[in-house]
Amino acid sequence: MIKKWGAWVVVGVILLALIFLPQKQGLRVQPNDEQAVFKAWQLLAGEMTGEQTPYLDYLSNLDTPKGTGDARALPFDEEVERETMLLDYQQTATYRLVVETAGLYTLSLDYLPTGSAMSDFILSIKVNDVQDYAEMDSLTLPLYWQSAEEDFPRDSYGDESAPRQTRVDRWRSQALNSKLRSTAQPLLFNLTSGENLITLTNRSGDGLMLGELRAMAPDVTLPDYAAYHAQHQHQPMGEGTIALNAVRYLEKNNAEAIFESVNNPALTPHDSSKKILNALSWGKDGTQVTYYFEVKTAGLYQISLHYRNDKPEFAAFHSILIDGQLPFSECESYAFPVTNGNWAMETLQGEDGTPFLFYLEAGTHTLSLRMEMAPVMQAWRYARLVSAHVMRFSLQVTELAGSQRDKNRTWKMTRYLPHIADYLDAYDVLLNHIKALTQDYGARGTDSAMFTEIDKALGLIEAMKRYPDEISLYTQQMTGPDNSIIVSLSRFATQLTNDAFSLDMVYVSGEGDKPQSQSTALRSLGNWFSTLYHTFTTDKYRQTAGDGEVLTVWVNRALTHVDLLQKMVDTEFTARTGIKVKLSALTDPGKLTMSASAGTTPDVALGLASHMPFDLASRGALLDLSQFPDFWQVAGQMPPGTFVPYLFNEGVYAIPETLDFACLVYRRDIFENFNMQVPSTWDEVTALLPELQRYGMNFFHNIAQGTGYKWFYQTTPLIFQHGGTLYTPDGYRTAIHQPEAIAGIQALGNLFIAYSLDIQVSSFFDAFRYTVQPVGILDSGTYILLKNGAPELEGQWAMAPYPGTVQEDGSVSRWFIANGQGGIVFKDTQMKEEAWAFLKWWLSKETQVNYTFLLRSTYGDAFMWLPANVDALKDAPIDRADLDIILDSTDWLRDVPRTPGQYILERSISDIWNAMVTKGVSAQVAVDEKVVLINREIRKKMTELGFYDQDGRLLKPYVIRDYDWIKEQMDQAEGGAR
Repeated sequence: MIKKWGAWVVVGVILLALIFLPQKQGLRVQPNDEQAVFKAWQLLAGEMTGEQTPYLDYLSNLDTPKGTGDARALPFDEEVERETMLLDYQQTATYRLVVETAGLYTLSLDYLPTGSAMSDFILSIKVNDVQDYAEMDSLTLPLYWQSAEEDFPRDSYGDESAPRQTRVDRWRSQALNSKLRSTAQPLLFNLTSGENLITLTNRSGDGLMLGELRAMAPDVTLPDYAAYHAQHQHQPMGEGTIALNAVRYLEKNNAEAIFESVNNPALTPHDSSKKILNALSWGKDGTQVTYYFEVKTAGLYQISLHYRNDKPEFAAFHSILIDGQLPFSECESYAFPVTNGNWAMETLQGEDGTPFLFYLEAGTHTLSLRMEMAPVMQAWRYARLVSAHVMRFSLQVTELAGSQRDKNRTWKMTRYLPHIADYLDAYDVLLNHIKALTQDYGARGTDSAMFTEIDKALGLIEAMKRYPDEISLYTQQMTGPDNSIIVSLSRFATQLTNDAFSLDMVYVSGEGDKPQSQSTALRSLGNWFSTLYHTFTTDKYRQTAGDGEVLTVWVNRALTHVDLLQKMVDTEFTARTGIKVKLSALTDPGKLTMSASAGTTPDVALGLASHMPFDLASRGALLDLSQFPDFWQVAGQMPPGTFVPYLFNEGVYAIPETLDFACLVYRRDIFENFNMQVPSTWDEVTALLPELQRYGMNFFHNIAQGTGYKWFYQTTPLIFQHGGTLYTPDGYRTAIHQPEAIAGIQALGNLFIAYSLDIQVSSFFDAFRYTVQPVGILDSGTYILLKNGAPELEGQWAMAPYPGTVQEDGSVSRWFIANGQGGIVFKDTQMKEEAWAFLKWWLSKETQVNYTFLLRSTYGDAFMWLPANVDALKDAPIDRADLDIILDSTDWLRDVPRTPGQYILERSISDIWNAMVTKGVSAQVAVDEKVVLINREIRKKMTELGFYDQDGRLLKPYVIRDYDWIKEQMDQAEGGAR
């Protein structure tokens, strides 16, 4: 007993110690000498020739005075000044601005979005035919959005769904800033005295209407809070509290400020049994959300926000605007502390904790929150500068010493690169200065998680400084794809600019109490039990078989997709047709085969991989969709190649929902620095390889992904580009032994045997990001990663057509293999017409465009949807230059025809490639060893499916239909010609 009491006493003492002992404040570093920082920056930036000057560097070298006064101009078109001008993609507008005094000005532009644009407009600007800094090539004119419904729609389960977002199409004036937003203030432009020729080029998409352009002298310095308070301190306190719900905004300038349903009783509103939209989340620099409110009594008010900052151990920054203006300087880039995954109440306040008091007149006002990165952008710039210089320095070392490290050789690299020690010192100075610049925003100073990667890079640099003459032994530590300086700095730059901010409520308070930031323990416990209860009692999205009354649809996608589509079905399809639809999440698509055998199939299934419809159709489980009279008209909206895997003996047993693509992607900075030409054909790829490999770089072919087994999309494109096929026309034998197919297989092998492409690459994304492979084959998955996971590469990479093979007539064949997902109808459904009506609605341009945008506005830009409907794809929210490449690629997209026994063909071609690259076997020999085995297995499977009897006699014909036949059917169908 005494021992037990003693144990409890010890525990109590420890708990008291944890509560009352002072917490660790975290490490801090002393700022470097400004002169040392300037010299380090000057050394590195001075050697980055051929690159555009970043805006922050431009400002630091600038001694131009600020301009005075303002000027206005209208666009010129054919020497005629016009009130407005429609500026479509790649078109240019010209303005003539006349200012009296030379100097720096901000520019403000009137614009109106028209047409169907769903992404912000990006402009390139020149002043007197000059671009002084890089950001002048990526000015942003944001689109503004508002909720279409005041009352959030509910689905059949009673859950709230995000309201439709409608674009706010009205004229507005925008002070020009860049997509990068290096500063919270508008960009400055250098204008000469007299006439200045301003040219604006649309880099994004059609539908931009331009109006007046204004040049204005930069704003004078904002008053600080002390001056603001002195002006209003005699005003009385306001009365009451005005509560603004985050999801009830007036407008936002980013569709990816998304609605959230948070099951937390501290949020308003809340319901543990249903999904209630009660928070708004965003993370993109420049995102601005505006709220409307009315003040009944003039006076001084505090402003408090109930928010969550999920950025690990680092502050999030927002400018606070009242009626579109910053009241005082402290409202610019206000730092919201870390909340460690919890919700917190922040009353806007000064460094001493004194709440700010805002004077508000009686009447209507707006309050805007605009996310900023300006406080950390100088640190971001230094990280990017060091990273870019390390990459260039590493290439210089590799050019001198070769790409293979020889530890037994005595190196004296400082004889050839005398500034090695200076470079390493400069890296050290700037990285330590980064910590000094940003340590105040870390929850634990430089001990915060944000600085882990900086410390890794400093450790690597310190090791190199000990032996500068042996720098050639450290190229992997400089730019390798694993533990290297460039990897650490890229991760740091990404973490620094990746935010995750959520808002529940805004309170504008005079006299009165504000709600607490956390729920009480009792309410939290009750909510936990309630949630647990509803988890076991709900029947949401559970699978049920078709019953002839409600159309049952199983969806092989994440629950986020199922949830969103059910809401669309309820509010659009069912409301329009009266057909009730129940969606269920299909976690294991293999259950479809078992359900078909047991007779418990749904009516429709969506989201199936391209191989599945054939497997089910060959067993007689699916409905031939081509029996519907308007099938080919509907099919004509999709690329012909997407239907290839869905054919079985002239029947079409699935219809494509999505597609994938394959194209070339390359690092623009690398190609421009080394004057390399972007390859268009495989011959040009092989011609490029010696130059790449000279610097320790290489080309990525997607067959290098994965280990061992290679899939059709990796192995067969060159077969089709050489005019080969995989099967004989009757489908009973393979045709890979034919000369055209052999030529394609040998060409694929030669890329690795003769030209030394890497046989295995664990992550092309990382290899591309860290310049190990600055060019290669790109698919949609890697595209999403590059767009969202490598912000430091913004503007430094581009896409080009998939490499092709030159034909005898001089044309270029660019066939590639890709497949998306498709939808099917089961043969035993009692609702054939209803199922077809559902598929037509789902795959229509209108629905696909709406779903594409709704998916993105609900869950963020990482949820990219590539509709198979080409007309819908044209309106996808993808950068126009990238979208043009993707759209052009659909003419060359195809898949491999499916036949019984195809698995043995896929496996055999994989074995053939492995034999070629590992054993040096020729394509002809490797193929000859496999053909008999392939044909035997195909015959075996054909017998199992009743095409042959046991004695080998043909019982019924089997026909292979490919791209050309599908295209012919589409062209013959009324309205289906492409």
